[in-house]
Amino acid sequence: MKPISLVVLSSVALLSKICHACIDKATYYAIDSDIEKIASSITSQNELVHFYGGIVRLAAHDFMDHDRNSGTPYGSDGCIEWNHEVNKGLQTIWCNSCPLTKLYKKTYSYISKADFWVISANAVIRQLSKNQSFDLANTFLWGRKDAASCQGAGDRIPTGTGCREVEDTLLDAMGLQWRDAVALLGAHTIGKGHEAFSGHDGYWMPTVADSLVFDKKYYEELILRTWRSRNIGTKEEDFVASTEETHEHPQMMLKADVCLLYNTDRKYPCCSKTNRFLHGVNECDWEEVLSNKKCPSYAKNDSRMEAVRAVLEYLGGISPNDNQGPFYKAYATAWFKATTNGHDNLKSIRRTCW
Repeated sequence: MKPISLVVLSSVALLSKICHACIDKATYYAIDSDIEKIASSITSQNELVHFYGGIVRLAAHDFMDHDRNSGTPYGSDGCIEWNHEVNKGLQTIWCNSCPLTKLYKKTYSYISKADFWVISANAVIRQLSKNQSFDLANTFLWGRKDAASCQGAGDRIPTGTGCREVEDTLLDAMGLQWRDAVALLGAHTIGKGHEAFSGHDGYWMPTVADSLVFDKKYYEELILRTWRSRNIGTKEEDFVASTEETHEHPQMMLKADVCLLYNTDRKYPCCSKTNRFLHGVNECDWEEVLSNKKCPSYAKNDSRMEAVRAVLEYLGGISPNDNQGPFYKAYATAWFKATTNGHDNLKSIRRTCW
């Protein structure tokens, strides 16, 4: 259910703007409501996935350049290297003619872009969560300041090449734990890969409709489906579901996804399950012969077993089940850490600004 206050948000948010450049509950939920209005005008489900997923990606690329070990730590500061290859596609979410940008400039430019991007991503998560029950308002802090420039920030954003990259960015630079990283990657449930932007073609979920639900299905797909290497020998190496031919679009996972369960940094190309058959053909052998190249599991003493345990935990129990609790709880913790990294004196949402 939407917060009741959404029905009077526009006028209350305007009063907040006039009185103070602060963020109160009325302003927070007004942004949420305005984003929902934009989404309701998008008739194509594919475009809606791009819009919703792009907003979360925008906020994530803003905070994933944080490096606690650097003299220029960056973090969530409203600054992105737009011309960097890793940020391709974000210009379709944030540009002069983009609905999200126009909304910000028209109504909310009195707050920082960094705060606005995080609130916008929070809105997407709430709107797409099961029963719209996952509301991050109570953990949101505001007061981020926008940076005028962030040279070199693009080089810090992971491209999905594997768990070494996850360790370098999310663990070593950002100071997160493996369970945090696994939770954040769960946001891929509402994403899609654009061949023109990242070189990776497909959705993480089996249907477009599934890609419009923020839930734990990412972990179910990761575990239950057979994943075989694709784009072998190129910089776009990734994985594709063995049953992609039965879906409306390619279903894919990045190497940074599959490595949460299998040691793909040690062995690639490979296939996650080599003992399954579809129409009499080994599921690993649709394009490449990979039935003899099983992706290796991690040793029990490997530090990445923390990631494996997190994947299993976020399933919420024996499948099938609809227990989103473990994933939502872990995501809220990880998202809070990631979006507040490098900031001091952030403030809780005020009850009112006037």
